[in-house]
Amino acid sequence: MKLVDSAIKKPVTMTVGAILLALFGLISLYRIPIQLTPNVDLPEVSIETVWRGASPLEVEREIIKVQEEQLKNLDGLEEMTSESADGLAYIDLMFEIGTDTDEALLRVSNQLERVKQYPDGAEKPVIKSGGRFETAIAWMILKPTDGYTGVLQHEYDFLDDHVKPRLERIPGVASANIYGGKERELHIIVDPDAMASRQVTMNELVRALDIENKTISAGDFDEGKRRYIVRTVGEYESEAEVSDVIIKRIKGAPVKVKDIARVNLGFEDPRMIVRAKGVPTIVLNAVREPGTNVLTVMKKMQETLKELNAGVLKERHLVIEQVYDETGYIYSAIDLVKNNIYMGGTLAILVLLIFLRSINSTIIVAVSIP
Repeated sequence: MKLVDSAIKKPVTMTVGAILLALFGLISLYRIPIQLTPNVDLPEVSIETVWRGASPLEVEREIIKVQEEQLKNLDGLEEMTSESADGLAYIDLMFEIGTDTDEALLRVSNQLERVKQYPDGAEKPVIKSGGRFETAIAWMILKPTDGYTGVLQHEYDFLDDHVKPRLERIPGVASANIYGGKERELHIIVDPDAMASRQVTMNELVRALDIENKTISAGDFDEGKRRYIVRTVGEYESEAEVSDVIIKRIKGAPVKVKDIARVNLGFEDPRMIVRAKGVPTIVLNAVREPGTNVLTVMKKMQETLKELNAGVLKERHLVIEQVYDETGYIYSAIDLVKNNIYMGGTLAILVLLIFLRSINSTIIVAVSIP
């Protein structure tokens, strides 16, 4: 009763308190992230480095150990795990709770810049927030439309250049991944008999192709009031340029690539095959950043998909269809809570009306229920 007496004697204080409670409730309602499950993971950053053709032992020795040497001194680092596989190096970094993910990404990037040199053929490390097996909030498949005459698996490069960057620019999307396609690559198919007759070894072929495929700066010079920059352009731009590369000279006669091999632009062997209703295709997913509102992220992503389907994809007679949406479960859970609130509130008002037998008193209590 003392609480009730105090509330009656100090109406202004109680009014201010009620307003503050309502204000904090509204702020929490719009600030708390809505997601299917609570985020209990530590801030996580993953690093993936591709070195095609290398064995796990070589990957560990030439990439993993070199990167770990630079990353082990990161501020706030709790745990570091690594994994080496055929042609792939993977490092997962776990930071302290409360660490800002963007700040952690910047620190990791700065540390990796200190790695002096990677093996020949190793690609640049890819850094992203979230773990390697982070659950995707959406899955999409590529489908053809009327007029499409190509092969869906050959659209990997197109998706990697136009669709994936657009999805990753969406606020709240940590990464987008492509599965099931074939990347375009240059094939050099050698003739063993031709190599033997011209006394050309595989090492000589590889060395010649590597040396010629470089653009080298040759300095600069002044001519009057003008300054000219000189460089030697050597990067391959066509199959013919590769075919004309001179491997060696035998008694003054040049031996070119086309003399011992056949050059053609093709596609790599698939590392995985994805089918939709029995038809080989390509799938994409989207992984959100920890702590973001999944409903807002999904809404923006669906808007982006509509733009892509009406733009660059329509021009190629393609369409991306979303086949999995995590927000469906979230919306159903929210609707269930709303229905329980309405039903519980209605039943509470009916019980009060039966026992109090006063409409005015029931209305007062009913207004306080929300």
